[in-house]
Amino acid sequence: MDTHAEVMMPGEVPYSLSSYLHVIRLKKEQIVEEGLFGEPLSVLRLDIGKSYRFNEIGSRIWDLIREPLSVGEVVNKLLFEYDIDRMTCETEVFGFLAKLSKERLIQFSLSC
Repeated sequence: MDTHAEVMMPGEVPYSLSSYLHVIRLKKEQIVEEGLFGEPLSVLRLDIGKSYRFNEIGSRIWDLIREPLSVGEVVNKLLFEYDIDRMTCETEVFGFLAKLSKERLIQFSLSC
């Protein structure tokens, strides 16, 4: 897995989340996704005209949350796919999702 700075967007502060929260993405009508296979993903929030660019891991997390998953399920899928320890994976995923939430690209729910 990439380093902390590469997985998360620049200038972010680590946050703590519960692994039981479910991740819900912003409505599809409000975002545009761009990126070809193997290239970084760019996401545009149409309502404010702001774009975001993710690396491979960020793009994979974004892909995983196409359907509502708990934060813990995202972590478990990444642990299966990448050679990384649980603590590091949780820290990276929680921080990345917190940043997406702060930017209002996702929201959290206790149930789906």
